[in-house]
Amino acid sequence: MKIRMKNERGLDLRKTPLDDSLTSSGFVLIAVLIVIMLASMVAISLLFRVRAEDTASAAGSGAEQATAAAMSGAQEAMRIAADVLAGSTEWRNNPGLFKDRLFHDDGIDKWYFTVFSPAEGEERGTVRFGLTDEASRLNINEAGEAMMARLPGLTPSQAQALWDFRDADSTARPEGAEQEYYDTLPTPYMVRNGPLASLDELLLVRGFSRSLVYGEDANQNFVLDPNEDDGPTLFPPDNGDGRLDSGLRGLLTVYSYDRNVDNDGVPRGNMNDPTARLYTNDLPEAVLQYISALRSNKVELMDVSELLEARATFKDAKGKEVELQSGVGKEELPLILDRFTTTRDEKLPGLININTASAAVLQTLPGLPEGVAEAIVVSRRGLTPDKLRTPAWLYQEGLASAAVFKIIAPFISTRSWQFTFQVIGYGLPSGRYRVWEMAIDVAGRAPTVTYMRDITRRGLPYRITAGDTGTAPSGMRKDV
Repeated sequence: MKIRMKNERGLDLRKTPLDDSLTSSGFVLIAVLIVIMLASMVAISLLFRVRAEDTASAAGSGAEQATAAAMSGAQEAMRIAADVLAGSTEWRNNPGLFKDRLFHDDGIDKWYFTVFSPAEGEERGTVRFGLTDEASRLNINEAGEAMMARLPGLTPSQAQALWDFRDADSTARPEGAEQEYYDTLPTPYMVRNGPLASLDELLLVRGFSRSLVYGEDANQNFVLDPNEDDGPTLFPPDNGDGRLDSGLRGLLTVYSYDRNVDNDGVPRGNMNDPTARLYTNDLPEAVLQYISALRSNKVELMDVSELLEARATFKDAKGKEVELQSGVGKEELPLILDRFTTTRDEKLPGLININTASAAVLQTLPGLPEGVAEAIVVSRRGLTPDKLRTPAWLYQEGLASAAVFKIIAPFISTRSWQFTFQVIGYGLPSGRYRVWEMAIDVAGRAPTVTYMRDITRRGLPYRITAGDTGTAPSGMRKDV
């Protein structure tokens, strides 16, 4: 007997061949949809990957172009620095030489470079387009204790701690600190007991903080940012006076030295060496007699500036005592300072360039009377490059007496051979850029890079306008 199944409405629920066919078709349709969906996901993934690779390739290419432009700027800076003449300061702020220089046009972007440094004086908090000479700063590896003590903002205990950190002995000064102190720190470390390699090492010295070393410029971009001029509201702490305090970084260096050659590049004659040939044909007779008496009587000088307004008693060839005047005054002093030396050393480390140093640095010179540092900064602005070729102008212009000049002369120069700067390479209209921090030395036969660091992560230090567009791009891309 066959039983027919019906639902409550009397409908027949028995399966038919058509029902099985429809069920199979449904499963197939779902499977096809799943396959299509998976294929689409794979295709989208491949497209995304290709697009990402294209983007990365373009970004990498742009970053390389920006770096190449920046390195071109560094090469140009070295070329200009190597040709700097004593007394010239055109390299300090010269937009025509250093700003928005076209490097390359690849048909898509025009690539430029700009060389810049922190502005000085009343303009601090902005940038200038030029180089910073390390001789305009106090070399902490060469400065004596008295010079360190005259640094603005540095307490006696900080100055003594710094001296203890870099001197070779292990005896602490009354307010200083030697290895014994650093051994008691939560994470002990060794003191340098020698020359510092960079200014960043100052942060290892007892009593030296980031605010002391870097001032208000927390991000070290040379620019007075809003958070660096709002008092205690936002980090870093600042006085809100509308000017950027760059801390000790703007006053100190570890790089500077002068060459013991004259302004023509000829090695100077050593007055203390009886075998050294002195080129004195164009000197007055009184000067020649005095120099000859010094050498024949075996009198050695600490510095050639001692000849200024000098008077001394010597024995002549017959043993008779005679009093001679050096004959060196305002007219003769420049030639004496340029041509002669009292040492065999080829390098003269730590000399301060009086043509470029700030008043804060100049005031560290031993024996310099109060207020003279500011007078030097004001007076040099009105002097010609020829006048500024030797330090003699301090005496000639009445800023230092003969006695004062003899004290400060061993510590000063009018030349610079080591320079620091930042250089940015960028492309327009893409806006890709890279920023590098550089230090160079042009004292040798070939200019060399002594330090370089990619600082693109700090961002743009100023609003860029370049080329014939006259406008800044809406957004600059680091591509880092």
